[in-house]
Amino acid sequence: MTEVIFDASEIEQLGRAIGKLPGEIKAKAMASAMRRMTQMARTQVIKQSALRTDLPPSRVRRITTAHFNAGGNTIEVVEKSGWIPLYDLGPRQTKTGVTTRYRGSYASAFIARMGNGHAGVMKRAGKARIPIRELFGPNPAHDVTNNPDEFIKVLASIIEDHLAPRVLHEIGRLLPG
Repeated sequence: MTEVIFDASEIEQLGRAIGKLPGEIKAKAMASAMRRMTQMARTQVIKQSALRTDLPPSRVRRITTAHFNAGGNTIEVVEKSGWIPLYDLGPRQTKTGVTTRYRGSYASAFIARMGNGHAGVMKRAGKARIPIRELFGPNPAHDVTNNPDEFIKVLASIIEDHLAPRVLHEIGRLLPG
């Protein structure tokens, strides 16, 4: 069993010491720490989203942005995506249908290439030759919207584990000697 004990006097001394620092140093240290926290938050959201949607992290990274607003001390991580066409996930035609590396098999599906250059993984809507419909994979942004608690846990752990040490690191970097 591991036990963590905080000495309140050390925390109070640290708070007083930071309070005595010039405002410019505190502001610069906080801004630097928050910029780093923005990068960390984006990385962890990408990792969690890729894990939950069975997509490669590189695919999720392309649709995820992060911004730090120094005036409001806010971090914003945004995933913008629609439903990802299965064709974009590298499908392979098999005897029984189509398989994709990340999403598995789709029985009776086929890869269709249209005259306009568009291609997609299609499936017939019924027994007849037409209508057909395109098949889609996951939507990472939809997953974030439907499961916010999963992502809030990730972001909370980053703040709990890394914010205070990062601010102290930045203060130490800015102080002379």
